[in-house]
Amino acid sequence: MKLEIEHLLKILGSHRALDSLSLTVENTRSFVLLGPSGGGKSTLLRVLAGLEKPDSGSVRINNVSLPDSELGLLLYRRKIGVVFQGFNLFPHLTAFRNITLPLEVVHGLPPAEASEIARQLLVRFQLEKHAHQKPAQLSGGQRQRIAIARAIAPRPNLVLLDEPTSALDPEMTAEVLQMIEELRDDGRDIILVTHELGFARQVADTIALVSQGTIAEIGPPKLIFDGPQSPITQSYLAKTLRY
Repeated sequence: MKLEIEHLLKILGSHRALDSLSLTVENTRSFVLLGPSGGGKSTLLRVLAGLEKPDSGSVRINNVSLPDSELGLLLYRRKIGVVFQGFNLFPHLTAFRNITLPLEVVHGLPPAEASEIARQLLVRFQLEKHAHQKPAQLSGGQRQRIAIARAIAPRPNLVLLDEPTSALDPEMTAEVLQMIEELRDDGRDIILVTHELGFARQVADTIALVSQGTIAEIGPPKLIFDGPQSPITQSYLAKTLRY
């Protein structure tokens, strides 16, 4: 993955959620965004997902600019997978149908092909026994794993994950993180927002510390964790790694 962002500005109310944010990432499979709450990580991810339009600036992913038009953004969103911390599953549908319905309606796949893709994913991630359960019958970890399976079902070029373990207990968190690690090992491009620092260090090719709408520091995990140069990064890691 190659990601180029130049002077990205996004104003929410009176707040500059992204304040002329710029970065360049090349030859990266797994890009992790760290930083304090309210620093701009989720807003940046929503812009990259085509869900928020920046007020100014530019984004290029693999040398292709993010579309400006609504139709262009709609087509763009069909090529990526997005997973939010709140699961966003259809509550009235089974786990199986949560995967097949978008494949049929959004991507135009025949029901038989959509069903086979869903079956393979549920088997792969050891979720097949939950196929006919609705979200309310599943644990938080199971719901999030279904959400990830749904996101990757159309074989997207890029998967974006926003705090996918924030609402989970440690055991469920481990289940979801293992699934994300498998996606990375498959060679899939991932951009992940997380507070799980140990996992970030293990899975990331590149890490960016986002604070006050800008990039405080960016580099490989070893540099960020073992030799941070920015006082903002040093302060953030000192607080979060203290206990």
